[in-house]
Amino acid sequence: MSTASKRRQMWQSLSDPDFRKQLIAEHIDVGIAFQIRSLRNRQKLTQTDLAELLGDKSKQPMISGWENPNYRRYTLATLKELAKAFDVGLLVRFVPFSQLVDWTVDLTSDVIAPPSFSEEPPPIAAPVPVASTPTSGFINLGANSPDVPSLDRPAEVTYPSTATTGKELAHVV
Repeated sequence: MSTASKRRQMWQSLSDPDFRKQLIAEHIDVGIAFQIRSLRNRQKLTQTDLAELLGDKSKQPMISGWENPNYRRYTLATLKELAKAFDVGLLVRFVPFSQLVDWTVDLTSDVIAPPSFSEEPPPIAAPVPVASTPTSGFINLGANSPDVPSLDRPAEVTYPSTATTGKELAHVV
């Protein structure tokens, strides 16, 4: 089944409120458990190794529980500790269902188990957004500029987004 077909099928299913509720629960419960296990495996850590990174070797049984999709008792404090131990970012936010569908359909190994900070390539510098003048909402680069925008419409301003498409998001599935 193509990615577009999966998206359409999931979007149709979202018309049912019970499906939406179940999707959120599964995305969190199964997604977090799977991410913890996948991150630990990516970094070639045993549960005991991870417990040591968390500062308490006796946490190994807790890690086993966290890797179980039926656990369902994650706290933000626990997720922050895990993000620190794995040296990855943590993103917790409310999103539109369309974005949740994209994240669900576009899962990749780097989304599920993102590279640690030391494994990440340096980011390419984002272009600096061009802001319009506060009074007019238009940009005037001068008549001789090859990039003169149309003066009959507001300039488009692009800012780096904190939202991701899922391919960049690997912090919390």
